[in-house]
Amino acid sequence: MTASRDSVAYRKYEERFPVQQAQQIQPQQQRQLRTAPTPRRRKKARTRPGLVACIAILAVTAAYILFCQMQLTELTAQVSEQNDMLNELTAENVSLTTKRVNSLDMTEVEEYATNTLGMVKMDNSQIEYVSLTNPDTVTVAESGVSLDALFSGLARSFSAIVEYIN
Repeated sequence: MTASRDSVAYRKYEERFPVQQAQQIQPQQQRQLRTAPTPRRRKKARTRPGLVACIAILAVTAAYILFCQMQLTELTAQVSEQNDMLNELTAENVSLTTKRVNSLDMTEVEEYATNTLGMVKMDNSQIEYVSLTNPDTVTVAESGVSLDALFSGLARSFSAIVEYIN
């Protein structure tokens, strides 16, 4: 069964809700237009002192952090310069020490000792040997760590663990 305009359902609907025909507006029935009131202006929101204080504190804190970072950068640069200078001076020290060691030759020392100080080398006849009547002896002190002390320490540790568990 198909629904058409001639069906009972459509007729009942039209009886119950009649179709209103568009009525023409006559001059007497014209609607009177009202003017909308002008919207009120909002009052300007006043600034809250707490908000201004928070923003000021944040600005001061940010400036302080930037200042500290600036000082840190300057100090880091100074430390870097000082480290570079230290490395240069260390290299120069090594160079001068090597030069000094190489400049002192034993022949020059011997010449200075014999010519200036009047020293002479020792002869074999001047060598004297010393003989000791008592031979050298070595005594080892007791270290205090023995096998008995080790086992007793382990036993004490084990009993302490068992006592803690109980």
